[in-house]
Amino acid sequence: MKVLITGATGYVGRRIVKKLSESFDDISVLTLNRDVVKAESLLPYSICKHVSISVMEKEIPIFKPDICIHLATLSTSRNDDDIIDPMIEANITFGVKLLSALSKLDSFSLFINTGSFAEFRCGSENGFDDAYLYTATKSAFRHFVDYYSHLRGFKYINVVPYTIYGGNDTAKKLMDYMMESISSINPVKMSPGNQILDFIHVDDVVDFYIDAVKIQEKVPLLKNGENFYIGTGIGTKVRDLASLIETKTGKKLNILWGGIDYRPLDVMYAVAPINNNNQIIPWKAKISLEDGLAQLLIKYKLR
Repeated sequence: MKVLITGATGYVGRRIVKKLSESFDDISVLTLNRDVVKAESLLPYSICKHVSISVMEKEIPIFKPDICIHLATLSTSRNDDDIIDPMIEANITFGVKLLSALSKLDSFSLFINTGSFAEFRCGSENGFDDAYLYTATKSAFRHFVDYYSHLRGFKYINVVPYTIYGGNDTAKKLMDYMMESISSINPVKMSPGNQILDFIHVDDVVDFYIDAVKIQEKVPLLKNGENFYIGTGIGTKVRDLASLIETKTGKKLNILWGGIDYRPLDVMYAVAPINNNNQIIPWKAKISLEDGLAQLLIKYKLR
């Protein structure tokens, strides 16, 4: 099996590559990168070939992937003028060039696109209602995937991860700020904290992508363009998460609730509708919030 991956050096991507190297005896991986040296350093696996995105039109036909896992993205809540061009380049233009190259291959069968729960600000049952400029570009890109899929006959699915946490990401996440507030002299400013979110451990997210690769022979049974909602199906209010951390650590979080206003279109309720997932990909989250939190407490030496 041959798998092409974009965004392989990212938070989720590098864990997927590692897990692929551990889970398959006969697999080859091609990664497309802006920084090949970085990829070679972070992903020193024998199954991998790392190339620059500047040569993808040449390398993709040589590699002939069966599956593409598309993770590369420019993710930000900014919507100022300076971010428009780089965001469209990263989230739409690059992806369309990738699809164009893949569409020329007879062997290609499945494009695994990665979206965001914030594409569905008012819930997945209500269709697209983007919370940020970033998610608007992700939603727009789906139309290009759909076009090339129908043009060339390959299948595609959309992976919709909810609030990912865990591991050692270089970009801080909500839980990291909460943990760090314990030793902070000044209060950490946060929103009022009434959002209800579905916290999903990064290892569970990675397992979904691995399970999706494993069902290659069942790809024809997939409904084209269907969403897979990657969460636990359990919502936790942000303030309740803070209380849980205080209970587990026995320490008070130094947070100024309401120190930051909600953004104009902030997502206030985002819980994965996991019962809507097609069981052709037999995935289910395994790590509870309490177990995942216990791992973070060890990371921050709070346990």
